[in-house]
Amino acid sequence: MPELRFTVLGPLRAWREGRELRFNRARDRAVLAVLLAAAGRPVPVGEIVDGVWGEEGDEAPDRVGALPGHVYRLRKALDGPAAERSGASVLRHEGKGYRLDVDPEAVDRTAFLAGIAEAATARRNWQPERARSLLSDALALWTGRALDDVPGPFAAHERRLLDGRREEALRHRRDLDLELSGSTGPAPGARAVRRPFQLPPDLAEFAGRQTQLAEIAEVLTGPPGATAPLIRVTGPAGTGKSALAVHAAHRAETAYPDGQLYADLRGVGPEAVPGILAAFVRALGVEESAVPSDPADRRALFHRLLAGRRVLVVLDGAPAVEPVRPLLPTAPGCAALVTLAESNEPGAGPDGGHTVRLGRLSPADALFLLYRLLGPARAAREPHSARALAAACDYLPGPLCRAADLLLRRPSWSISALVPPVLGRQRCGG
Repeated sequence: MPELRFTVLGPLRAWREGRELRFNRARDRAVLAVLLAAAGRPVPVGEIVDGVWGEEGDEAPDRVGALPGHVYRLRKALDGPAAERSGASVLRHEGKGYRLDVDPEAVDRTAFLAGIAEAATARRNWQPERARSLLSDALALWTGRALDDVPGPFAAHERRLLDGRREEALRHRRDLDLELSGSTGPAPGARAVRRPFQLPPDLAEFAGRQTQLAEIAEVLTGPPGATAPLIRVTGPAGTGKSALAVHAAHRAETAYPDGQLYADLRGVGPEAVPGILAAFVRALGVEESAVPSDPADRRALFHRLLAGRRVLVVLDGAPAVEPVRPLLPTAPGCAALVTLAESNEPGAGPDGGHTVRLGRLSPADALFLLYRLLGPARAAREPHSARALAAACDYLPGPLCRAADLLLRRPSWSISALVPPVLGRQRCGG
């Protein structure tokens, strides 16, 4: 099997045993782009046709019939003379589709996505230097605009996806630059207190929730009180608690110049709290060897590090407030924003915390969110179907985002095709 290597983070290019291959026809490159995204797995003919031609109508009346010609030219370019003689092609007809039998690791897309995933893990483990190095290596793979010379709806979708991940990686690296360069004076047990910026990226497609955002902003950006305020965000699954908390925290960023600490508590129990507290202390600049082993001492150090500072702590998916109380700041000037399940915190509680409850979006806000997710042009072509889809999703942000993602991955699908029976039967609940 010939050694092949591919790049899609720029113009689509390929090399066989160090020699660059040529794909002169744009449609050939479009077919190759679809197959590369599923490298090593068969892709149905219909999916290839949708990704290359989309909804072209009479302009391409026999798209299925045209596909074998594109596959023939790609096979000839990819295999080389040795493979032609042996009959062992890397591009094979399999079932009702085609399979490009190459290692996904031979595509720069794989290395890029793996690199930013490893960087995210390093950030969660409070290894900012390693995270920044991984992001820099991943970003160095780019040579231009993704799939710059490839036509078709699949390439357009893949381009948006990859460009979005690149922008996200750039933002994360800028945050890490600030975290690693910023210090604001010594504290007990620390070299220098760092300014951690650990929030997940904000959502560009956020919509609605203006009343709740105003409630949170009033608490977070008001004058400091005698203690750190606590804001609970509650609501059923699918109401967008995490998105609201992260969006509100980004909006309040200037009010907390000493940083933001973040922990994803979904799926973890109270036994994880000491480890998260140790991670918070390390994020604030304490050497690993200086982190106290006793949980009470660790908590005391955490509060000493926050004294006199303005730091926002965001805890996402907590089971309740009490199990995570060691992670909550108490110093004036700091604040905590915690997302909880609907039933866990029925009232404000004895600590005087402020509770923000989420339910469905209004029909107008749900439709606006769908327009932002799909793009105004696509949603405007089917306004009635867009409204039906918003209703089928019960006007909940989570199901709407999942439905929009499915449509974006299938550019040829109409919105109306998704409502019955895929969503209409299940009410898109979550």
